Amino acid sequence: MEVSRLRAYLERAHWPRLQMSLIVLVTGAIGFLASYWMLNSGLQAMWLRYPAAVGLAYLAFMALLWTWARTHGREFWGNFDLPDFGSGSNSSGWSGYAPRWQSGGGGASSWFDRPSSMSSRGANSSGDDWSLVEALDEAAAWVLLALAIAAVALLAMGWVIWIAPGLMAELLLDVALAGGLYRRLRRIESRHWLSTVLRRTALPFLGVALIAGLAGYAGAHYAPGADSIGDVIAAHAAR
Repeated sequence: MEVSRLRAYLERAHWPRLQMSLIVLVTGAIGFLASYWMLNSGLQAMWLRYPAAVGLAYLAFMALLWTWARTHGREFWGNFDLPDFGSGSNSSGWSGYAPRWQSGGGGASSWFDRPSSMSSRGANSSGDDWSLVEALDEAAAWVLLALAIAAVALLAMGWVIWIAPGLMAELLLDVALAGGLYRRLRRIESRHWLSTVLRRTALPFLGVALIAGLAGYAGAHYAPGADSIGDVIAAHAAR
């Protein structure tokens, strides 16, 4: 499979995850600059400005990926030995293994022979959880919200970096099909590079945009008149 061989070559010779990390860092910086520019332009509503900044950052991300594929494509295809793309060998390495639950035996029966103790323990646990929720004050709730937002953003960035070898391999192939190597790769179905990027990365960026809008709305509710997260933090410190 052509993408698998391209991915293996990238992982062996070009450190794709490191390069994607740099692209993600530049994308984040562009998002911050876009938010700052929109704030100075009069867009003070955080719940609108933050998703818009993520959208502009995503456009920059796609432009950076296209630039990477164009600048590295000629050198890459000059050094890479084109495989026989007509072969139908499967190189994904998937063995079809799926875990199975082991049923039977005294362990399983003894586990289900104790419903009363487990139910009472569950009732006590639910009562403790409810007491814990009631004990959380407003400041702690906002701290938890901030941690959840940071976790979603980090997961999205980590996912994009993790899939970098496969994504970059597909991009190189798409750009090659659309460019000068089209005759040499005539038997491969052509696909636009933008559809590849959207298919692999649109959902993580959409999640970041949604969580950024939620953060802006929550921050404006917590600190009325605040037009940035810094203002929300300052308002929280003053309480």
